[in-house]
Amino acid sequence: MPITLHDLANDPALFLFGFDDDSAVFQTMTRDAFARSIFLDGRIKHGGLPSARVPVDALLRGWQPPPQAERRIGWIFHVAQCGSTLLARALDRPGRSLVLREPMALRRLGVLAGGDGGAADERLAALLRATLALLGKRWEADAPVIAKANVPVNFIAAEIMALDPAAPALLLHFPLDSYVAAVLRTEGHVRWAEAVFDELRLADSPYAGGQAPDSPATKVAALWFAQMKAFERIAAAFPMARSLDANRFFARPADTIAAAAALFGVPLDPGEAAAIAAGELFRSYSKNPALDYDPEVREAREAEAKQRLTAEIAAARGWAREAQARHGLPEALARPLLGEPAPLLG
Repeated sequence: MPITLHDLANDPALFLFGFDDDSAVFQTMTRDAFARSIFLDGRIKHGGLPSARVPVDALLRGWQPPPQAERRIGWIFHVAQCGSTLLARALDRPGRSLVLREPMALRRLGVLAGGDGGAADERLAALLRATLALLGKRWEADAPVIAKANVPVNFIAAEIMALDPAAPALLLHFPLDSYVAAVLRTEGHVRWAEAVFDELRLADSPYAGGQAPDSPATKVAALWFAQMKAFERIAAAFPMARSLDANRFFARPADTIAAAAALFGVPLDPGEAAAIAAGELFRSYSKNPALDYDPEVREAREAEAKQRLTAEIAAARGWAREAQARHGLPEALARPLLGEPAPLLG
């Protein structure tokens, strides 16, 4: 039986995987396949089920997405390397929630928009509306859908939130020192940071004007600063947005899981958040469960990186302070999920 536009628009088993040239790619999925797929990009675990391609123009012309509030998505916006996968997996409770971890289609839209803001147009806006409505499909009508985005999506986060201003959102971030230690700690991480900087065209960002980043440390500072400015706007404008310092998450995992579940409407049994935090999920590497990984490993790694990257942290802090003087930046993001606001620049 052929797949109809009605099927694509409403069947949660037909997942909008990505955009390929002028086509939208839909991947057939089971609910269990979503649970197995730690990421919904090239690492998706679809079990060999078929996919389908649909011309994007035909999709946009033939279907009017419903108001986004009817397919509400809760959001985990994050800066990378900050525990977002761990938190997203902790909130993924089959039958009670559906967590989409880094949908590739959404990342593509973030890259198209870019950090320079130069690609915001009517077609991109139409693609965004359609993408969100398609990602908001669900198996259980009362089970919330949560999307863990990735870095390019932060640059269209305000546009996403404007389509459903009452949607819950977490702004998961590191203070600058911890961020530099996290994203410059290996050569592979350095290559990632510089690639994202280039992919998002951040050299053309207004925040880089008069102070062009010319080293990995200053490029990372510019990437962090642009994301903090995006998060600042969201925290100020949308009532269900909450900020979360990743260090606070790592220090208080059970409290964070409980508070985030309440924010997103994920029902947990008494004591379940503490059980999750004490369980296997937090004793293995969230991106690759075959590897052991625990808080002691993370703390030792961060301490070593901060000591080794002292000069890079100082350079990043200097760049960010100058950008703060030109463009402003709060001492801390508003509306913390837990405790008091956490300083951004120390």
